[in-house]
Amino acid sequence: MQNASEAIPTHTGEGELFMFDQAEFEKALATPRLQQPIPEFLPGNRGGGKVRVLTEPELNAMTRQWFVDYERKIQYYDEHGIDIAWTLEWAKKYWWSWLMRDMSLNDELYEPDLRYTDVSSFGRTLVGLDEFVKYNFAFFDAIPDWRYDPLPGQIFVDLTPEGEVRIVVRYLGSGHWSGPLRLYPYDENAPALYGTGMFIQCHGIDRYHFNREGRMYEGDTSYDIFEATQAAGILPRDDSWAFRAMLKSTKMIGTLRNLRQKIPLPYRK
Repeated sequence: MQNASEAIPTHTGEGELFMFDQAEFEKALATPRLQQPIPEFLPGNRGGGKVRVLTEPELNAMTRQWFVDYERKIQYYDEHGIDIAWTLEWAKKYWWSWLMRDMSLNDELYEPDLRYTDVSSFGRTLVGLDEFVKYNFAFFDAIPDWRYDPLPGQIFVDLTPEGEVRIVVRYLGSGHWSGPLRLYPYDENAPALYGTGMFIQCHGIDRYHFNREGRMYEGDTSYDIFEATQAAGILPRDDSWAFRAMLKSTKMIGTLRNLRQKIPLPYRK
């Protein structure tokens, strides 16, 4: 098994050889991402109306601790005859690739026909690396300083008799939502949620399924879209008259549908 501190050669796709190693990982951690300033607190129900924002140094420290904790978990599995050490290297490459916006390691991380779902896909399954990358960069376009940081202790590993590994990770997403977040199909004609420029820090949960070759072939991202849009100032607070009025207006849809069912439409030849 390759040691995490050793350099691992990877072809970038342009013929150049890129060496991923611990130094690249540390360099990514040391690179500032968040546009400053960021608020000290955010409104939110998780903290009883006010949630303290984690600063970038705190996020970096949290990410470092996550990897330390996960390495301990891997050692525990190894003591019981289960080798999942390769998932540590996979996690470092995966986190690095999104933080650096560098997709040169994709062939090592994912199957070409990767299947993935997200809240923004409206129940559809995205198929293939091109669709997966396009979906992720829709978030980076909307939130240019967007970064993901795993929460220590919030990783859950499942192993199947067939030799597959399944992992669930809980994390924080942080950044200033300043542009339009394009939803499925994530192109110029897609419906979008327009950011207000406000800083957000929201929880998310990812699920990854790996095959025997150590590549992800299926995954899913889940998050509270109400929490995210309220934090960004796109939706009003849930205890406001504006939010209640907006939800009450949805009653009109059911009323119109019932009327259409009760009142026969004119027959057209």
